Amino acid sequence: MSSAVGLISNPNSGHNRDRFDRIRERVSHCSPVHHLVTDTADQVPEALSRLAELDIATLAINGGDGTASAILGQLLENRPFSRLPRIVLLPGGTANMNAGDVGASGRLEAAVARFCQWCEGPQHTAGLVASRPLLRVQLHNSDQLHHGMFLGAGAVTQGTEYAHREIHSRGLRDDFSLALGTARTLWGVLRDDPEFNQHVTIDLSLDGGPPRRHDSLVLVISSLQRLAFGMRPFWGTGPGHLRLTVMEQHCTKFLRTFVSIARGRPNRNAVPQSGYFSHNAERIELSMNGSLNLDGEIIHAVGKVVVSATPCLEFIKL
Repeated sequence: MSSAVGLISNPNSGHNRDRFDRIRERVSHCSPVHHLVTDTADQVPEALSRLAELDIATLAINGGDGTASAILGQLLENRPFSRLPRIVLLPGGTANMNAGDVGASGRLEAAVARFCQWCEGPQHTAGLVASRPLLRVQLHNSDQLHHGMFLGAGAVTQGTEYAHREIHSRGLRDDFSLALGTARTLWGVLRDDPEFNQHVTIDLSLDGGPPRRHDSLVLVISSLQRLAFGMRPFWGTGPGHLRLTVMEQHCTKFLRTFVSIARGRPNRNAVPQSGYFSHNAERIELSMNGSLNLDGEIIHAVGKVVVSATPCLEFIKL
């Protein structure tokens, strides 16, 4: 007999907005799934408590990157479950980068169909489990914790703001929209367009080490291995779960080196002397005044920002 599976859906996330009725109908015929719909973030704690009472071993989330990270952050910080469940991420949001690396990738309807088939079957996990932490982000003079799996600064936030304004508002989503936004950002950086080339000064400290100042054109921190449309921009070494890459404002041979880094094959120019850095750490401290992109949401940071790794969760890739 199949084990009970919990599913929390955000019907207001990207793809769910015009497809949720079909998704809910499909899930309603999947008997192992206990499906709860949360229209606001305030409803999430109660939903987690209800699923914890059912002692489910697997928790699925149908929403965007921000929705998933907010739910998982509450799961880790509040510990409603006596034992952490395994996680399935469904691509119900606009970009779905997290699901693309450690969840059910592809079109939402197809991903939900695979999820239901898995729930109704023996629920094998051999070869499907990926272990990842979240980023725990705390801003200066704030008790509120933020969580995510991707954090960016510099051209990353400028490209995100452009994508929200010019691409996602037109109904374009998934890797195609991210590719468009990335291409437009690269073009803006190459043309020295001030809309995309607003570098930010960041004092950066890794695992308690001395801070080093970076005039950052691009800064990325993530616990993912694969970012949007297959980008793998990390090549640093070390045992840390958080992966960091920085490209300085005056880095040399930018386009050629960026392409090599995005492909996961950094060329010979991807070295600190040329303005390119990549490191792994468990705790990263930023001192800055600027915007951050945390799983697609823009937040403003003034002063110290502490980014640390949470305990790892087990994600099921379907």
